[in-house]
Amino acid sequence: SYLHCSFLMGIFGKGKSKEAAPTEVAPETDDKDAVADLADTGGGVAPILDENGQPIAEDDVEAEAGTAKEDQKKGKAKSKNPLKRLGNPLALVGGQSNNDQDDLAKDPMDRTRWWELLLSIRGFENVTVETLKIFWTVSVGSENPQKHRSRVRLQTKFSSIFTLAKGQNYTADNPIIMYERKTFCLSYKELEKHVVKVDMWKVSSWTFNEYYGQKKQRLSLIANRDPNMDFRILKKLSRKDMTDKKKRNSVADVAFFRCRVNLEEIFDFDLFCENWTLELNHSNPEYKKYKGERKRLNFVMPRDRRTLPGQRRFLGAGAASQTVEWNKEEGRFFWANCGKFVFRGTRTHLQNSFFVVSVISGKPPALVANNETLQKLEKMAPKGLTLRVAGRCLMNLTSVLDMSVFQGNVKKFTEETSKYIIGSLNGNVKCILRSKGMKEPEFDFRTSRPEQLKSATTVSHLNPQERYLVLRVKKCESLPIADFDTGSADPYLRCTWDNMVMLSPIITQSLRPVFNQNFYFPVRVVFPEMRMGSKAERKYQDTILKYELDSKGLLKIEVWDDDITSADCLGACQVTLGSIINVRGTEKRNLLGPIKAEKKDDDEEVEESEKVEKPQQWYEKAKPVRVHDGSKTALGASALANKDAALIHFECYFYPDWAENLRFEDSRMEESTESLWEKKDKQWTAENSEKASDYALPFPDSIGGKKPNVENALETADSVRRYPCIGLHPVTRLATPLMAFVSPIIIPEEWSFPAKVLEWLHCLSFEITQKQVRSGLIPLDGWKDPEYVLARRKGAPQDHAMLLCSLLLGCKYDAYVVKGSVYSKDPWRLENRETLIEHTWVMTRQKGWVTFWEVCSRQMFHLPNRYDPKKTNKKKKGHSNLAEQQIKEEEEEEDPAQEKDKWEGEVEDSRVRLEDMESLPTVGRMPKPKMRVQGKKKEEKRGREKLKEELIQQREVLSIAPNRKMLQPENLVTWLPYDSIEVVFNDKNTWANRQNHHPASITYDFDEDPEEVGQGGLKWEKLLKNEDEEKKHFFQCICPNVSVQPELRPNIVDDLQEDLRTEMMQNLQLYRGKKGMDTMFDHNEELMAQVKMFLEIHETFRQIDPDSPGTRKVLDGYKDTPPDMPKEDLTDQQKFHKFVCETLHVRVWNQHGSPFFKDYRDYMKEQEHLWASLEKQFKDFIKKEDSFPIKRGKQFSGFPVHFCTSDQESIRQHLMKIKQYKDMLDMADEDVFYTIECRMFGRLGGILSVWLYVGIQQPRREDLDD
Repeated sequence: SYLHCSFLMGIFGKGKSKEAAPTEVAPETDDKDAVADLADTGGGVAPILDENGQPIAEDDVEAEAGTAKEDQKKGKAKSKNPLKRLGNPLALVGGQSNNDQDDLAKDPMDRTRWWELLLSIRGFENVTVETLKIFWTVSVGSENPQKHRSRVRLQTKFSSIFTLAKGQNYTADNPIIMYERKTFCLSYKELEKHVVKVDMWKVSSWTFNEYYGQKKQRLSLIANRDPNMDFRILKKLSRKDMTDKKKRNSVADVAFFRCRVNLEEIFDFDLFCENWTLELNHSNPEYKKYKGERKRLNFVMPRDRRTLPGQRRFLGAGAASQTVEWNKEEGRFFWANCGKFVFRGTRTHLQNSFFVVSVISGKPPALVANNETLQKLEKMAPKGLTLRVAGRCLMNLTSVLDMSVFQGNVKKFTEETSKYIIGSLNGNVKCILRSKGMKEPEFDFRTSRPEQLKSATTVSHLNPQERYLVLRVKKCESLPIADFDTGSADPYLRCTWDNMVMLSPIITQSLRPVFNQNFYFPVRVVFPEMRMGSKAERKYQDTILKYELDSKGLLKIEVWDDDITSADCLGACQVTLGSIINVRGTEKRNLLGPIKAEKKDDDEEVEESEKVEKPQQWYEKAKPVRVHDGSKTALGASALANKDAALIHFECYFYPDWAENLRFEDSRMEESTESLWEKKDKQWTAENSEKASDYALPFPDSIGGKKPNVENALETADSVRRYPCIGLHPVTRLATPLMAFVSPIIIPEEWSFPAKVLEWLHCLSFEITQKQVRSGLIPLDGWKDPEYVLARRKGAPQDHAMLLCSLLLGCKYDAYVVKGSVYSKDPWRLENRETLIEHTWVMTRQKGWVTFWEVCSRQMFHLPNRYDPKKTNKKKKGHSNLAEQQIKEEEEEEDPAQEKDKWEGEVEDSRVRLEDMESLPTVGRMPKPKMRVQGKKKEEKRGREKLKEELIQQREVLSIAPNRKMLQPENLVTWLPYDSIEVVFNDKNTWANRQNHHPASITYDFDEDPEEVGQGGLKWEKLLKNEDEEKKHFFQCICPNVSVQPELRPNIVDDLQEDLRTEMMQNLQLYRGKKGMDTMFDHNEELMAQVKMFLEIHETFRQIDPDSPGTRKVLDGYKDTPPDMPKEDLTDQQKFHKFVCETLHVRVWNQHGSPFFKDYRDYMKEQEHLWASLEKQFKDFIKKEDSFPIKRGKQFSGFPVHFCTSDQESIRQHLMKIKQYKDMLDMADEDVFYTIECRMFGRLGGILSVWLYVGIQQPRREDLDD
C-alpha cells in the first residue's frame, strides 16, 4: 500500500477534515543571491532567506523537500545542511554556479526549471443519481511512481466536507485555495511525467471513507492551457473491476470539478530601455522654461514582485534605479540607451508590476552635461547643481511581453491643473527571457516555452502594500443568443480599468451564467508622496489625487461570447469612480468579498474554551468600505437581438477605502452634455444646409448640391450628402462626437510600416448591417471605438477606418478619418445599377503629399501637392504675412488674356462670390433698334454663347469649382475610387469640406485662419471653431488607452489550420457523395510542401508595397523580356519577373510614386528585404518544378484563395460562389484526386491571414494547359 500519514488522516475523517501537519524536511537547492548566516537561537536554526533577504515561508521550503533527499543519496549534495546548498554567493555579482554550468551542457528539455503553482477550487457538480457527502484531496506527483520517481514533494491538501444533492451544481463564493505559490524544480521533459491528481472521497460516518472518484492531469498540459479548468471526475474502480475489460473501458462520470491551476515558470527577465523621447506639452504655462533646460531620465524598476517602486521610499525596498545622461541636442529630448534591468518572477508577476520614470530638469554646466565620465560621478552625488524633478511618469508592465512600446504622461506634483501635465514620454522596453539561474539566454532552445492563457489575477498575486479596486461579478441574466445552433452562448467577462484588462473563466452554453469572479485592479499613483495612507494623500485629495483618479478613466464591464477567431459582444456597462467613492455608508469587506458569519455544525461538539481563532491572511481582514451595488444593472452595446433586457449583478469597492471625506465628481459626459452635442449637431446641419443651397446654384446636378439631412427613413444616400459629427456611445447610447471614437494606439515599430499595417487591417473581417446595406447610409449607432473592433475582430468599413486612423496616430502620422461617398452596385435593385453609398477611409498628410488608405481593397493612393506644409508651420510660429503671400500667389495665377476681354460691369475673378451672382447683367431680351430677323437671331445666338462662356468662367473661379492646379500633369491623379468627400476628423476636431465635392480636385489645408483667408471663404470649416468652443464642448476619448493583444500561439494556429482543412475535405466529400461520386485525395508530403511554399509566396507578396522601387525594377525587367521567348531559354531572373507580373498580377496606379520611400529608410530596407525573400522563395519553388510530385498520367491545376476570416461556414459559402471551385466539384470523371491545403499567418490582435489552396489532378488532355 502507498498510503502515507496524511492519507490515513483523511480516510478516518469525521466532520471537517484537517490538513496534515507538515513534516520536517530539507529544502532542495535554490539559486539564491545571498547566503544567510546561522544564528544561535537556543538550538534552533535561523530562517532561510530569499534573494532579497526576506524569510522564505514554510510552505515554500516544504515544496523542495523530497528532491534534496534524493540528491543526497546520489551524492550530489555533500552536506546535509540545506543552507550550504542555497547557491553560489558569487551570483550576487553575476557569477554562475557549477550546477548552472552543468545544466547548460544538457539538452534544453532536460535542464532544471523553477515553477510556481497556485491551485484553487471554483466549484463542482454532482452528476450521479444520489446525494453525496464528499470531500476533495489534491496532490502533485509522478504519473507512474513505479516507473518514474516523483521529483515534486508537495503535501496532499484536503478540502472541507460538502453535501451535494442529485445533479446539484455548487459554485464557491470565494475560491477554495489548496496550493498557494508553491515552488518546485522540474525540467520540461519531466512535466510530461508529473500530474495534478484530484481525488473524490465519499464520507461515511460508520465505516471507512470510500475512494469514490479520481482525475489526473499532466503538468505539461496545464502549463500550456487556460488556467481555468474543468475536470471530469471518473468513478474509481476496484481491483476486481479493473480486471474486467468491459468495466474498465466504460467508466462513468461521478462529478465535474472546476478549478483554477496557475503553473508558471520562474524567469529572470532582462529589460532593456531604449529610444526614449520626451515631448513637452505646448499648453503648459511653463513650456518655454522646460524647453530651455536640459533633461535627463531616472528609471526605477522592480527586481521582483516584492520590490515595487514607491512602496516605502521613492526607490522602494530593493528596487533598481539608473539615471541616464543629459540630452545632447538642445530642444530635442532623446535618449538612445537607458540601461538594463533584471526582474525575477513569473510572467504574471512581471505583468502585475510597474516602473517609474522621473524627468530631471536643470541647467548643468556644459563641462558636466557634455562629459560622460563626469555625468557618472554626478549621478552619485549631484550636489551644488540647480536640478529638480520636473515630473514623473508611471507605466504598467502589463503588455511588456507582447509589445515593447510604452507611452505615458509626465505629471508634476502641483495643485494647478494647467501645470499638471508637462509632457508625454514614450520609448521601448525590450524583454528577453532567461530561465531562473541561467546566466545567458538559451540560444539552442528552439521550441516555444510553456505559457498559460492570460486571465484575471488571484489574491495570491497581490501586494499588501497597494490599494485595489475590487470588482466582484456575481452573475448575468437574459443574455442574447450568440450561437443559434445551440440556442445559447459561451459568455465570459472582460473588465478594463486604467489600461488593465482582465478576463474571467468561460461559462459554456449558458444565458444565465454564474461567475462569482473577483477582479483586482491596483490603484497606483505616480508620486511617492501620495503612497497609501500617507499624510499627503489626505492633504491633496481634492486636487492631485482627483487629477490622478480622473486620468484612470471608467471601469468597463463587458460580456463577450467565446470564440478563438471572432467574438460577439453580449452586453456592456460602465461605472464611474464617483459612483463608488460618493456612496454614503460603509460595509465590511475583505479582498475575497462579503464577510459571512460562520455556521455552527451540529455534529461538532467543541467547547468554547477549546476554540482557537484561525490565523488570517492580510487579504482576509475585514475593513469598512464604501460599496457600489450594481445589482440588476442593464447591459447595452450588443448588436445581437434579444427579447429580454440583459442584466448583470456585481459590486465594486476600494480596499482599503479612501478617507471618509473624499468625494469625487466625474468629468464625464452626462445628460447635460448629451443635449449640448445634440444642439451642436443641429447647428452644424443648419450651416451645411446653407452651404449646400449655395453649391446647388452653379452646380445643380452635382453631388455637392444634395441636401445634408435625411427627412424620412426611406431616403438613401442617392438623395443626400450628409456631414456627420456625432454618433451614439456604444455603452451609454448618448450623443458623442466622432472625435471621441478615435484614440492613438501604440504598436511595435515592425508593424508600423505602411504596407504592413494596411495588410494587417485588411485581414480583419468585414461585416455590415442590413440597414446600412439597404440605405447606403452609416447609421448613428454604426460607429464603434477601436477597442470594441479589436475585441470583436470584425466590423464595417467605418470601423476599419477608425481603427486604422488610431493606429497611424499612434505611429506619429498626421492621420484623419474621411467620410465620403462612392458609386457601388446595389444588390437590392433589379436593374443592378450603380448607386451612391456612404463610405469611409483614412487620409494622412506628409510634406505636401496626401495619401488615401483604403482598407477594403488594401490600396494606397498618393496625391502630390495637395496642401502647403508651410502654412501649418506659419500658424504655429505666428507669422503675419500669410495673407500677403496668398494675394501674390493669386496674382501670379491670373490669366492675362482674360483681363483684356473684360466686359462692362464684370467683377474680378478672385473676388466673385455666390451672393455676387445676382448682380450680374440680366440674361434675356433687351429693347434694341429694329433689324432684319436673320441678323437678329445670329446676334442673339452669339450673345447667348458669349454670355454662357462668361458665366462658365465666373463659375470656375468659385471656391466650390474644381481646382485647375490639380489637373496639371505634375499633380494629376491616375485614378481614385471615391466620388465625394464631406468631412474629415481625428481625435482633436472635425472639418467640413467647403470646396468641390471630388477629393482629387481640392486641397487639404486645414490650418487656415478665418481672419486671413480671402473672400472665397474657408476651404475647410471646423466643427469647434475656437478655444472657447473647445472648452464648452469638452469631450474625452471613449477608450483613451487601447492595448493590442499579441498574435495567436502557434499551436492554436496549427489546430485552426487542421480544423479548416478537415472541414473543407468533408464538405467536398459530402457534396460529391450526394451526386453518387467518390472522392479521393492526394496529400503526399512532397506535394503538400510545394503547395505550402506556393501559399507562403502569396503571403509575402501581400506585404509588398506596389510603389516600392523593387516593383519598378520587376516591371522594367518584364517589359524587356520577349513575350514569345521559350520557357527553357528564360533566366531565373526573367522567370521571376514573369511570375510576379502574370501570376501575382502586380499593379501600379500611383504615377507619381510614394512619399514614404523618401523619408523612411527603414521602410525602404524592409521592402528590399521582402523582395529578396520573395525572389528566394520563388527560386526554391521552381527548383522542384520538373519533379512536381503528381500521379502518372495526371495533370495538376488549382488556385489559392485568401480570406479575412477563419470562420468555416463563411469560407464554405464563399467557396461555393467561385466558379472554378464549383466546376471542380461537379466534375463527372471519378479518376481525379483533390488536394486541399490551408495556411494561417498570425497578426497582432489575434487576427489571422487565411490562405486556402484547392487543387485537382485529372487525366492529362491536350486541351488543358500545363
